Amino acid sequence: MSILEAIVLAIVQGLTEFLPISSSGHLVLARWLFGWDDPGLDFDVAVHIGTLAAILFAFRREAWAILSGLRADEGTVEGLSPRRLIWLGIIGTIPIVIVGGFFYETLQDELRDATTAGAFLLVTGAMIAGAEWRLRRSAAPASLNVLDERRSLAIGIAQCLAILPGISRSGTCMVAGMAMGQSRESAARWAFWLAIPALAGAGILAVAALIDERGSVEAVPLIVGALVSFATALIAIKTLLWLVRGRSLIPFAAYCLVVGLAVLVARAAGA
Repeated sequence: MSILEAIVLAIVQGLTEFLPISSSGHLVLARWLFGWDDPGLDFDVAVHIGTLAAILFAFRREAWAILSGLRADEGTVEGLSPRRLIWLGIIGTIPIVIVGGFFYETLQDELRDATTAGAFLLVTGAMIAGAEWRLRRSAAPASLNVLDERRSLAIGIAQCLAILPGISRSGTCMVAGMAMGQSRESAARWAFWLAIPALAGAGILAVAALIDERGSVEAVPLIVGALVSFATALIAIKTLLWLVRGRSLIPFAAYCLVVGLAVLVARAAGA
């Protein structure tokens, strides 16, 4: 694996992991577009470490407030008590643990191709557009402190769709939250919180699979991939939080629809 490949794929991973446009789908499309081989599980681990570190860094104050609140049994984070936030996060993570544990490897092996990614990008775009349409016609959106067990479980179930290349994890979480009355910002922030155990779990699965395989990527591309994915993921997190404050997600929906359609047309033409 060359340094250029590591940089490009890490940029794709870092930017698309948190923007609602599907990181798995874009990694498939990047390899198809440039004719590159799969970089291997060791590179997957490296970029997952980078993106996980980015969200922990971006939410470091909130994470520290949770730890401090747990010790003192007081305070709030995102309008919820630390224990309540952790409990709801556990409930929202259970579905992806079950689905990922049983179906991740099978679905990833069978569906990691450009045609599938393009088709599911169309689904992501349609879901985001539908959520925006509904939000604009609903009552005043609620903040994150209205989140309860039922809503968290529903968002967690929606997150499971992201196991399909082209379906955005952050996008499905946001769509589900917005469909249940949350504001864009509240839905985005909860998607970020659910990303922490999701990314950690994906990294653990990759490490477990890597134990049975011999690493095929040298150390330098791995380090470059981790650092680049960290930096670009931070940019994506800050960008999305800025966009959801009174702005629309329609540009993301349009992007997914255009790219998905272009890929399907190219594939139909024999590309």
